[in-house]
Amino acid sequence: MAENTIDDMVAESALQLWSAAQTDFDPFQVPSEEWPATTVPVRDADIAVDTRLDEDDVRAALERLDGVKVVLGREAGTVSVLRVVPEDTPL
Repeated sequence: MAENTIDDMVAESALQLWSAAQTDFDPFQVPSEEWPATTVPVRDADIAVDTRLDEDDVRAALERLDGVKVVLGREAGTVSVLRVVPEDTPL
C-alpha cells in the first residue's frame, strides 16, 4: 500500500476517533480557536485497530502527519494524537 494512501487512512481515522473522544465539546461545532487547551488523546493502537493496519505503519504515518494534520504526544512507547490541526489553521 502506498504511503499516501496509508497517511490518508490514518489521518481520517485520527480525525474521527479524536473528534469522538472529546466529551467537553464537539470539534465540528466549536470554532478551533475555542477548543480547550487540554483534549482527550487517541492512542496509536486505537487507530491501528480502526484502520486494520500494523501499529508500526500507523506510527510511521503519524510521524509524517505530525504538525501537518495532527499534533502528537509520546509517552512510554505510545504515540498519541493530542489534537488535530483544523483545516482553517495556517501552519
